[in-house]
Amino acid sequence: MSALILGATGNVGPHVVSALVGAGEAPRVMVRDVQRARDQLGEHLDIVGGDMSDAGALHAAAEGIDTVFLLSPHAFAMADAQLRVIRELRRSRARIVKLSGTSSAITPDGPHACRQHWEVERVLQESGQPFVILRPNSFLQVLVERLMLPGLKAGGALMNPLGDAGISLIDARDVGAVAARVIASHEWDGLTLSLTGPRAVTYAEIADLVAARTGVPVDVVDVAPGQVRASLIARGTEEWEADHFAEMYELFRAGESEFVTDTVERVLGRPARTIESFLDEVLEPAEVIA
Repeated sequence: MSALILGATGNVGPHVVSALVGAGEAPRVMVRDVQRARDQLGEHLDIVGGDMSDAGALHAAAEGIDTVFLLSPHAFAMADAQLRVIRELRRSRARIVKLSGTSSAITPDGPHACRQHWEVERVLQESGQPFVILRPNSFLQVLVERLMLPGLKAGGALMNPLGDAGISLIDARDVGAVAARVIASHEWDGLTLSLTGPRAVTYAEIADLVAARTGVPVDVVDVAPGQVRASLIARGTEEWEADHFAEMYELFRAGESEFVTDTVERVLGRPARTIESFLDEVLEPAEVIA
C-alpha cells in the first residue's frame, strides 16, 4: 500500500499520518508549508511541497500512489478544491478516501458546507474512481474544546443552542485511526462509513461532566443558534463560518445527530473514545471559569 495524504496538518490529518506510521506504513504528505509539516509530523516523513490546486504538483505527488486521502481546509469554496483533485486523478485510478461531514446533513438542501460534501460525494460515486467515504459526526476537539469551553471561560456559562437534543460527538483521533485502517486495506472500498462517538450527550450532561472535573458549577443558558452565530462573529469568526455553525446547530437541535453507529469499533476492534475521557485530558480543576 502507498498513500498520499492531503490535508495532513489540520484537525484530523495528523492523526491519520501518525496512525499509518504506527502501523508500519510510510505515507507521503503533500502540504503548502513543508517546514510546518515537519515540525508537526516529524522530520523523517516523506513530505512534498505543493498545493492540491496545482495539477502538476498533484500529479507529481501522486506518482506511484495507490490511495489518496482527500481532506481540504474548511473553506467557503471547499468543493471546488476537492472536485479539482478528483478530476485530476481520474485517469490515475488511485483510490480516493474522502473525509466528509455529519451524515445526517449530507443532503442537497443541507447546511452550506454539507451541501458541498454532498456534491463532491456524488461526483466521486459516479466517477468510476475507487473510493471510500468517511462521514464523521462533529468533533470533540471542535465543538467542545474550540467552541464550548472558550465560550464558557469567556462568559461564565455554557451557551446551549441544542435544547434537550443530544449529539454523538467523536474524537478526531478515532477518525484518524479509522481513516488509516481504511487506507491500509481495500476491505471497505465502495462504502460510505458513518462515524460517531459511543453515545449522544446533551449540553446539560456536558455541563455536569465539566463541573465534576473542575469543581466549579456550570450554568447552562438556552440560546437560539442565531445568538451563537453572533457570539462567534464577535470572537472573530468569519461570517460564512459562523453561518455554517448556526445551520449545523439548527440541525443538531432537531435531534438529527443523536444517532450512534458502531463503525469505529467494527473497524478498529475497540470502542470509540468517550467524552468523559476527552474531558479528563483537556480540563484541569477550576481551569475553565477560574
